[in-house]
Amino acid sequence: MAEPVLIAVPPKGGSFDDVVKRLAQVGWLRPALAAHLRRLLKEDKRRVKFEEGLIDLWNDHGGDREATMRAADRAGHDLGDVEAALARMRHYRDGEGRHGLDYSPLPVVQGFLDQWREDPDSDVREAAQCLHLQLDLTRPGKPVRVVFNQCEFEWKGIRGVLLGTEHEVTPPWLRRQRRDLSLTCYDAFHNTLLDVLDTGRVRNWQELRAHLHAEAAPVRILGSLGLDDYLGHCVLMARRQAERVRALGAGRRWAERDDDPKLALLREQPVLIDPAYADLYASVLDAQRLGIRFAPGPKDIERVCAREQRVAIYIVRSGSTVALVPDLCVVGEELVTSETIVAANALSLARKPGVRELAESLEPRQEDHAPAWRARLAARLGERLL
Repeated sequence: MAEPVLIAVPPKGGSFDDVVKRLAQVGWLRPALAAHLRRLLKEDKRRVKFEEGLIDLWNDHGGDREATMRAADRAGHDLGDVEAALARMRHYRDGEGRHGLDYSPLPVVQGFLDQWREDPDSDVREAAQCLHLQLDLTRPGKPVRVVFNQCEFEWKGIRGVLLGTEHEVTPPWLRRQRRDLSLTCYDAFHNTLLDVLDTGRVRNWQELRAHLHAEAAPVRILGSLGLDDYLGHCVLMARRQAERVRALGAGRRWAERDDDPKLALLREQPVLIDPAYADLYASVLDAQRLGIRFAPGPKDIERVCAREQRVAIYIVRSGSTVALVPDLCVVGEELVTSETIVAANALSLARKPGVRELAESLEPRQEDHAPAWRARLAARLGERLL
């Protein structure tokens, strides 16, 4: 029997949701299974976000249970849901004896997953068997989350296995021939291929494909998966700083040339970023040579940027969050654009049965979605997109 084709997919979040919908459309997954996979992960994500909000309210009200409940009620939360959450979440005393609140502990989250695995609906049980628990190292407080683990499928006689793989490790697995295909977000994919590029100033998957050393990295980007998940890593500034950039009359692209006058604003103080992308931004901006420094941004990086007159680089998708923050502007063209791409291990693509057929069934797209995305962003932000 032929070995299964191993396909890396995101383990959670909007990227997973979009990918699974697409796989149901092309017939790799049954629609009912795909729907329950998406639903269960969304339910757990809502739990985590709800608990995160309660932790913030708890801390804002000095660890007082009744004050926290009143604040949650004013925010529109159901008090029954609040009571249930407070009962299941972890309570502790810190070093100074203060009553602290933390996310639901592992046994509680395991209990939720066990309930799904015993559901009367066989499709729910099957979906739950594809999930497991994982500590979310990207979120403050490190909650235990339900994430996608793996799922076997058969398509036109080809056996495949979907494997939940963090974006950051997907290309190394491809490069070491332990995955055959990858359906992942381009930005994090790029982030792990910096050592095999002939230039650091690569801003999208089309450019990366043109500058990748094929011999050093047997990875082939076949195209876009064609999802509506386009986004940009953009420079954010408060309006006063943004007006300074406008007055310079400089071009929209950042670090396109060494004498770009906009770069002076990036040098004034460390630029707030998500540390996961530090190497990527340093490469695109040639930061070390140009004297640009970075600092980890807080959870509410957009509000801090606007309130404290800081400069930040952060992901912008629809622009809805930027539009809600007073005086926050997106300045210049995005540093990097991203969307879900189809990538393959070159050796698997050439030699392993079924890999090419599965890749072709996804119909990887070659067109650039950037102009349409920028037009939508401009319509949303108006004068706040400079």
